[in-house]
Amino acid sequence: MRNLPLALLFVSLLTAHDSQLTTAFAAQEPVVRVAVLQEVQGVRVTVLAPCRLKDLATGSVLGQWSDLKWQAVEAGNPGIKISSIQTESRAVLLEPRQEAILRINARPYRGSLIFIQTPRGRLTVINRLGLEEYLVGALGSEVNPAWPAEALKAHAVVSRTMIAHRIWISQDLPFDVTADTETHLYHGVSGEREQTRAAVQATQWQVLAYQGELLSAAFHANCGGHTEDAAELWQVRGDLAPLKGRPDPYCKGLRHFHWRTDLSAKELMKRLGEGARGVGDLNRLEILERNDSGRVRRVRLKGSSGGVTLPGKKFRELLGANRLRSLNFNVRFSDGTVSFDGFGWGHGVGLCQWGAYGMAVQGRTMDEILDFYFPGAHRRDLKGLPGFPANS
Repeated sequence: MRNLPLALLFVSLLTAHDSQLTTAFAAQEPVVRVAVLQEVQGVRVTVLAPCRLKDLATGSVLGQWSDLKWQAVEAGNPGIKISSIQTESRAVLLEPRQEAILRINARPYRGSLIFIQTPRGRLTVINRLGLEEYLVGALGSEVNPAWPAEALKAHAVVSRTMIAHRIWISQDLPFDVTADTETHLYHGVSGEREQTRAAVQATQWQVLAYQGELLSAAFHANCGGHTEDAAELWQVRGDLAPLKGRPDPYCKGLRHFHWRTDLSAKELMKRLGEGARGVGDLNRLEILERNDSGRVRRVRLKGSSGGVTLPGKKFRELLGANRLRSLNFNVRFSDGTVSFDGFGWGHGVGLCQWGAYGMAVQGRTMDEILDFYFPGAHRRDLKGLPGFPANS
């Protein structure tokens, strides 16, 4: 989830000018703002082209260069310092005057860069670029570009839908998405491949819609044989039929389908922290309830000092999503060791990445993949949907 205190602090600072920038770019394509680094001490930036620095709130030019080579950007007093220029601004935009690659600590990006000085005296770095260009690098960061073309195209539609929805609901926040698994992996230009560019171009502007609005699409690595009902994890409005769970035979036996992990009782209790307060030394862990997809809805911990019941979602969150890969698991407690045996990786809602791969390998088309994972949704042009004018 997004860092709300940071977002709220800078809403008034960023909204006015950035909304003007968004409007200016809307004639070309929607713009996405990706937080590529958060709360860092500083970064090095390289732009081998003429570029300029602007105050993000006012649009005034603070500095310009014929190029920038490995120059430091850091939080200063009173504002951000870049190269030899000390500004009074806590949010600045660095933009090339022509199409160019920008490097942050040697990692290449397209578009422009926003630097925000946070309340902790650190920096958040945001890559700002067109949605379609972003998708080329984002898709290659998420899945293997060597996958069948139909799987890549299906994922391109899902990714575009998800990111466009974030753009739509995040207009008053400093950024739309992060560059990690919190929303969508994104490695900038490093993620771009010929195959991902082809998939994005073949599906240009295509998204999933339901009842006249952008679908709040989602994806995960492997559903473990059954996708999840979004209502089990998130607050959903009405009957969101395309995000109901269903059996999925296509990911069986593929990567991340089955997993095992062991934790000592002490390590497990340490990870649970305040969530297991009052339990004492653990002597029993049991599953109290599962939902229709087979995922754990509630667990019960019993110990020397008492017991506590936790929602499955909270239990996984506390243990760590990479340690407890999914909520579809069995558990055994023996000799001070807690053993988990589970299926799938991720929340399980929406597109199963490895299931999409499995369908494509069997000869299924992009539309068949999308229809399977989002029944009732339809594919259409993004332009004309709420938040995205038809003339953009």
